[in-house]
Amino acid sequence: MDQIVKLAARVFNVPTSLLSFLDEDTQWFAAQTGFDPCGTTRDLSFCAHALDSAEILVVADARADDRFRSNALVTSDPFIRFYAGAPLVTSKGHILGTLCIIDTLPREDFSAEDRETLQAMANLAMDQLELNRSAEMQKAALCLNQTSPDAIIHIDAGGMIMYANRAARTIFGYQEDELVNSPIDKLLPVKLQKKMAAVVRKFRASRSEFLSFTPIEAIGLHKSAGEIPIEFSAGIWASNKSFCMGVIVRDIEERKRREASFEMLFDRNPIPMWIFDAGSLDFLAINDAACALYGYTRPEALTKNALDMRPAEEREEIRATIKDFGDFYQSERPGTHVAADGGLLRVLTFARRLRHNNKDCVVVANVDVTERDMAQNQLASTEIFLNAVVESIPSMVFVKDAASGKFVLLNKAGERLLGTRREDLIGKSDFDLFDVKEAERFRKADEAVMALGELVTIENEPISTPAGMRSLRTQKIGVPDANGNPRYLLGISEDVTERLEVEQQNRHMSLHDILTDLPNRHSFQVGLDRQLASSEPFALIMIDLDRFKGINDTLGHQAGDELLRQIAREMVSVKGDQDIVARLGGDEFSVIHKLDGAGDASANKLADRLISVLAKPYIIDGHAVSIGCSLGIAISPGHGSTADVLIKRADLALYVAKSTGEGEARLFESSMETKADRERLLRGELQNALTNEQFHLDFQPIVDAETGKIVCCEALLRWNHPKLGSISPTEFIPAAEASGLIVSIGRWVLEQACNDASRWPSDVKVAVNLSPRQFSGFGLAASVAKALAVSGLTPDRLELEITESVFLSDTDDNIRVLNGLKSLGARIALDDFGTGYSSLAYLRKFSFDKLKIDRSFVTDVAVSDENLAIVRAIIGLGRSFSAIVTAEGVETNDQCDCLRVEGCDQLQGYLFSKPVASAELIPMLREAQSGQFTATCSAR
Repeated sequence: MDQIVKLAARVFNVPTSLLSFLDEDTQWFAAQTGFDPCGTTRDLSFCAHALDSAEILVVADARADDRFRSNALVTSDPFIRFYAGAPLVTSKGHILGTLCIIDTLPREDFSAEDRETLQAMANLAMDQLELNRSAEMQKAALCLNQTSPDAIIHIDAGGMIMYANRAARTIFGYQEDELVNSPIDKLLPVKLQKKMAAVVRKFRASRSEFLSFTPIEAIGLHKSAGEIPIEFSAGIWASNKSFCMGVIVRDIEERKRREASFEMLFDRNPIPMWIFDAGSLDFLAINDAACALYGYTRPEALTKNALDMRPAEEREEIRATIKDFGDFYQSERPGTHVAADGGLLRVLTFARRLRHNNKDCVVVANVDVTERDMAQNQLASTEIFLNAVVESIPSMVFVKDAASGKFVLLNKAGERLLGTRREDLIGKSDFDLFDVKEAERFRKADEAVMALGELVTIENEPISTPAGMRSLRTQKIGVPDANGNPRYLLGISEDVTERLEVEQQNRHMSLHDILTDLPNRHSFQVGLDRQLASSEPFALIMIDLDRFKGINDTLGHQAGDELLRQIAREMVSVKGDQDIVARLGGDEFSVIHKLDGAGDASANKLADRLISVLAKPYIIDGHAVSIGCSLGIAISPGHGSTADVLIKRADLALYVAKSTGEGEARLFESSMETKADRERLLRGELQNALTNEQFHLDFQPIVDAETGKIVCCEALLRWNHPKLGSISPTEFIPAAEASGLIVSIGRWVLEQACNDASRWPSDVKVAVNLSPRQFSGFGLAASVAKALAVSGLTPDRLELEITESVFLSDTDDNIRVLNGLKSLGARIALDDFGTGYSSLAYLRKFSFDKLKIDRSFVTDVAVSDENLAIVRAIIGLGRSFSAIVTAEGVETNDQCDCLRVEGCDQLQGYLFSKPVASAELIPMLREAQSGQFTATCSAR
């Protein structure tokens, strides 16, 4: 610019040239030559007159011009005589100043050509000013682009990114070289691109130079985080017969978070509140408390505006108040509001301007003061409504200063928890309340929350209180100031100590037996899996109590429960330190025993201790009771490396121990599994044995001891399997009983035996063995009655043999069944007499027709005084109870002679006949009937 004024001075041969600008009071010079002052007052300015005329002003002689002759610039230094000034006019026609030339001599010869030259030079100066301004604007724009927190993106007509500032890369998560020359759809979803395309079409149709895109909230595409909330605005301008687009994107995630927090506080606030558009006054939001107070539903309320809530005569005044108040408004006295039903409310109003959903809005809190008592409480709640909400929360609420860590708020729940008054705590930090270590832990946690900038939940946070250590569930979040800097730390702490204790108790209960407090089956399984995973050798001991059911039946379940508790304590007292004793249910227990260096011997020693401690008398409700136990032992890894296999094999050993007798412990042997597999096979094959007619009956004669005649035949079940061959009853009868098939098999035996016996001589009876499993309900009596009816056999020819095991359970019910059978006319025999525990007691409970002496007493009866005494006693009992006595297993003449001498009524055994098929038996019976078959001791 200095070069232009110097050029003008040389061209027009004057001493002074100025580039002059005016403001309201002052003239100042952007460039000058031949004049030292940098400016003058406006009233001295020749330039002001040139601006008024908007044309070149020429003053040939200032002393002769009435406008200037008294001007200080004329009458004194610099003694202006000649002045010519050309206006500086912008491209839009605005006059900013003048390019002027000044001389101390008058000039009358300033021609039209001189005027054109001066104006051309003024235009040149204006062009230079425009260029300078453009350059400055470019610098400013570049600075703004680089420092703006908003993304600024330049897009060409093909949708390619030509420029993206640092904020664009930060907001969308890209590096410096990843955006330029990339398509815009890398950053903007299809929906927003469609809106941009619509604006482009509008721009092209308008044929205008520029078109702006109103800011909208939309979704942007972050490189790694996916969709992010943004505010989007754009401008389009013509460029080289095409167009370009500038896009401004603002990250509004934090704003959205604040809006969500505001809406949560707004919606849940107990103070009636609404938000309305500052321009239209239409309601944009209203909370439940306001709906309840004014009697509107939310949809109804949102059709109203702020004036609808006031009486008609006050609305214009209210409109003016809304227009004129500043950022905050508080009514000095209650105003009148109108409810939905027309009722009038007296309300104190608190209002604040804010931006809501991208609109200028007003949020209003209304306190109903219709009743004066309520007014004071509501007014206080409104002024400090946050405190009111905080005080009502049962959890501790606290606020700390982010910088100092000092408390600025604490609610009543916090006072109770910390055992201190808020007045004593406000202004102090954790270091004033807790020891250094605990305070430092809280400080570090607070700093981490502030650094993260989002809600953080801390579970089971320990804290020292006057009541002792407590556990808290704490949620913390940083609260920024207006500039987004950390200002406060808000925390809510719930005391979960009792809840954790309950949860711990529930966990304990879920893993322990309620009655004994021993680990339960689930806990046992977990412990077993853990022990197997350790690969250390251990023993699994399965325990079943003996005679426990009898305690329950005689002393009651409460006594049984107390006995289980005492037994549990005793088992725990003899286990190893690392052993686990568990109750699996009922009277079943288990021990996981860690083996010491002694190996299997360690398990055997523990088994001996358990048997010993469980065999001792226990005092229950003043009664001394004794039980025992049976144990099965499996060793890992020798007997199995999985839980299922170990449990199965320990159970097999337990089964063998129980069958051996009380107080036994058995270590698993492979033969046990072989036997069990055999029994399982037999149970499966038994399913089809009846259908496929694989069973048949053999009969063993029973002879009168005096006459030797056959008086009865015992039916004996035989099974010939097509593949397995002949299977012993000692194998398949237990399998049938275990599977429940014994009922249908026993029914077939009854029917077949009765049917065969119906073809025998009328003085020969048939004996059929009954299983204890057949004694259930009335099915047995019905089966017997049907067999007799179908076969035509008279009831007195049917003998039903039972063993003492029938009386081991449901004794009274089974005796009722026996009486029912006897009432049919059948005879009842007690088999294997003398081998049980309570044979004499059974004779008192039921009148048996026959007693059968077990073969174990018959074997040595001729040589053993003890066996002879037992046999003699049984024969005597039979006579006393009017029961026939039969001796089983008679195989020698000496046995036969001895039994005849003692007065035994009937004899059965291989001495007389082995079991034979029905076809072989009938000839024998015919011989007996004709007198040809007579069994005597001397004959054998």
